Amino acid sequence: MPDLLSLLRKVVEAVTGSRNLHLSLKRLTTMVREGMDVDACSVFLWDSDIERYVLMATDGLKEGSSSKITLTQNEGLIGLVGKREEPLNLANSTLHPNFHAVSSAGEEKFRALLAVPIIHNRKLLGVLTIQRFSEERFSDEAEAFLVTLSAQMAGIVANAEATGALSGMNFIGEQSLEDIRFTGVACSTGVAIGLGHVISSEVELDSVRFHATDDIKGEQERFSQALADVRSDLSDTRRRLESELRPEELALFDVYAGILNDQAVGGTVLEHIKEGESSTSALATVMRGYIQHFEEMEDAYLRERAADMRDLGQRLLNRLLANETERVIPKGAILIGEELSATVFGTIDPEHIAGIVCAKGSANSHLAILARALNIPTVLGAQDIPWTDLDGKELVVDGYRGIIYYQLSEDRRAHFEALVKDEKARVSGLDALIDLPAETADGLAMNLMVNTGLQTDILRSKDSGADGVGLFRTEVPFMMLGRFPSEEEQARIYRSQLENFYPRPVTMRTLDIGGDKSLEYFPIVEDNPFLGWRGLRVTLDHPEIFIVQIRAMLRASVGLNNLKIMLPMVTSIGEVEESLEIIHRAIFELNEDGVAVETPDVGVMIEVPSAVYLIKDFVPLVDFMSVGSNDLTQYLLAVDRNNPRVADIYDSMHPAVLKALKIIVDECTLADIPVSLCGELAGDPLGAVTLLGLGYRNLSMSSANLLRVKAVLRQIDSAWATAVTNGLLNLDDPKVIRSTLQLALQKAGVPLTSLGLLPSR
Repeated sequence: MPDLLSLLRKVVEAVTGSRNLHLSLKRLTTMVREGMDVDACSVFLWDSDIERYVLMATDGLKEGSSSKITLTQNEGLIGLVGKREEPLNLANSTLHPNFHAVSSAGEEKFRALLAVPIIHNRKLLGVLTIQRFSEERFSDEAEAFLVTLSAQMAGIVANAEATGALSGMNFIGEQSLEDIRFTGVACSTGVAIGLGHVISSEVELDSVRFHATDDIKGEQERFSQALADVRSDLSDTRRRLESELRPEELALFDVYAGILNDQAVGGTVLEHIKEGESSTSALATVMRGYIQHFEEMEDAYLRERAADMRDLGQRLLNRLLANETERVIPKGAILIGEELSATVFGTIDPEHIAGIVCAKGSANSHLAILARALNIPTVLGAQDIPWTDLDGKELVVDGYRGIIYYQLSEDRRAHFEALVKDEKARVSGLDALIDLPAETADGLAMNLMVNTGLQTDILRSKDSGADGVGLFRTEVPFMMLGRFPSEEEQARIYRSQLENFYPRPVTMRTLDIGGDKSLEYFPIVEDNPFLGWRGLRVTLDHPEIFIVQIRAMLRASVGLNNLKIMLPMVTSIGEVEESLEIIHRAIFELNEDGVAVETPDVGVMIEVPSAVYLIKDFVPLVDFMSVGSNDLTQYLLAVDRNNPRVADIYDSMHPAVLKALKIIVDECTLADIPVSLCGELAGDPLGAVTLLGLGYRNLSMSSANLLRVKAVLRQIDSAWATAVTNGLLNLDDPKVIRSTLQLALQKAGVPLTSLGLLPSR
């Protein structure tokens, strides 16, 4: 038996190295036939346009037959394998009742058959087969090999499907298909039409290898100059964007400047040079270390910092090699790249950018944050998009659905041009809602608050007409520093939040690290971090950290008294009692020291299943409760929302989640204790309507979503929402729940664009 593991590696390497689907599949069939010593290997792919399996490549069947043979969904053994979605291993395939001989392929002489389905993300893409003349069943080892190979093939075929190659076409540039689409993550809403402009680096950090130097002083001076130049670039970036962004939003670029200070990147590189490493080599060594560190983090927001580190390292390297080039971006361009960082705005006029598309990235990245601030439709994480082939091509960026369209038909282009026009009119109309009350059409008052974390959130939140802060993520300032912030530093940060929203309430969540949020200077390494040491468990185990933060919050609230303190990841009564003891101790100590602080409202977050069943027990201890819908969904469904393999299962509109939310709001209403909800569900107009119907009156969300949610709520009656939601609780599928609610809203006269959706086409 041949070495199948070695064969698998060779086949995968050869196939993934080709940009042409036909060549890839032909190479695969030849290598498998020769490597497994079989008489034929063939690939059938399902073409949804003609609803038939197409023999895309073969080595062993009659020459030329691959352009002629197609099979229906129920035809022959290929159809059977596709229908069952499981392997079929036969010693004599001609004896099987489903056998269907195709005379033009010369199959009559074959006996043994092994066929396995090609499946990608639960979707059947085709069937891979091997055949022999002899009448002998294939071994279990051969079957395992083919199953493994088909799984490896699935990604290649899925990419080909995205580019239309499953209908026999080649890759982009040789296609005649229309309305090709690529799917990613919707990061900034809106629709843009424009020509693609690829942004890529001329020099790669990863290509730099270790190199020693004897000219330590010269290399240090060379690096210091490059460092100064990049700092100057960042300063120029701020000036270029001053007319487009608020000062608080421009502060994002201070983060990049901070990374380059002498104690961080700059100082570390200079130390490497001092030890005899060249400036370019030292830079690459240090930056790769930072990049790897951030990429390995569980927290999605922090993982996105790897892109920032790579971008800064690239800019420094380009300066060192004196090959930095200015890009001329045509007006109305759609920027495309594998992974872009927010500093791309430093050399590009934002007014020239119609849209942004990246193969990597997420809604947590700095690029996405700035794109939303600049109202640039953006789709990131479009993994299958052949971005290098799209320079100068007309594209549509659908920032609502997270879809990029290519090679538009005239009908589709007219459709999107109309949407762009309608979108401009709709967005301009939302500003009129800022000073209007958040209430339903029948006058029921809603309290719409914002989630904040960075200083840049303050003005955006105030300008959205927010009723206060429902969640201030205090861990964000901890993440921005290379150490625990002092009591004084924390007090200044908290005071800024409290002053800017006064007299509106600001709910501050105590330090919530662990799980997917880690501090570089306080690492938490666990096999299962989401079920480990996180949230309140960490701070109760470190009361010295907890009490300093509480003291800072209390000091910041003096004279304002709009502070509310919220405890995260509560799972027991004992945790609440222990926390209250520390809070009351801090109040007593400050008053003893002459700082007149008042006792703020203290609440708990309901975000783990155990807390749902302890609400009655929490009531005598706390002043309010807040549902953390993101974590509650994650724990109820046992789904890591950052894991792309199970991301489709994560849905806050799941019937189990909705029923848990109903239990929570009913218990709180019965106990006459305020309850709010913060999380992605509150910022989704469909979710907000559902929460209204369940009985929630206090919602906290991203400032970017607040006016959109307000617009929808002002168009519906509360009684109508209650009746519709009661019906949703009887449904058993989240997709059906969403579509049912969407249809009900449409019938009630709420336009799809108000819901962050676009009409189906």
